[in-house]
Amino acid sequence: MSKFKSLSVNRVVGVAIAILISFCFMSSAMAITQKLQFDSDEGYTVTAVFSYDKSLVKDTIKERGHGKTAVIDTMKVSFYNPSNEPIANYDNIIDGVVVGDYFEFNFDPATQQLAGNIDIGGESAGEMYLKGEAEQELLLIEVSQSGSEKAIASLRKRSL
Repeated sequence: MSKFKSLSVNRVVGVAIAILISFCFMSSAMAITQKLQFDSDEGYTVTAVFSYDKSLVKDTIKERGHGKTAVIDTMKVSFYNPSNEPIANYDNIIDGVVVGDYFEFNFDPATQQLAGNIDIGGESAGEMYLKGEAEQELLLIEVSQSGSEKAIASLRKRSL
C-alpha cells in the first residue's frame, strides 16, 4: 500500500512541477493587443487591431513586406463609411505572417504613436487601404475594379 502511496505522491509532485515550469514560460511571453483608430472629416473610420509579444520589442515595431513578421502576431484592419457601417475588413497578419504583398507598419509602443510609412488594409481591385507618412498625412485609398486608385479621405489617429 505504501508503494502505491509513494507512487501517487511522486506523480502529484511531478505534475505540480510541470505546471510551475509552464507558468514560468508563459509569463516570459508578454502578449499585448493594441487598437488604433483613424477618423476623417468626411466621417470615414479605419481601425487596426494588432497583437505582439512585448518581450520581442526593442524600440519601435517595424514591419514591412510579405512573409514572416519580426514582432506582430496578428493584425486586422477594418474600414467604416460615414454611417459607421463596415465596408471592408482585412486580416493583414495571421499567425506572424503578412498575407499581402504590400504592407508597411511602424509603431512606437512607448509613445503609442505611428511612425514613418504606413500601408495597411487591402491592395487589389475593389479593395481599400490606408497609406501615407504617419507624421504627414494618411490617406484612405479605394482601388477601383479597373485597378486605378483614388484617395477618398484624409485620416488622423484618434486617441482611444
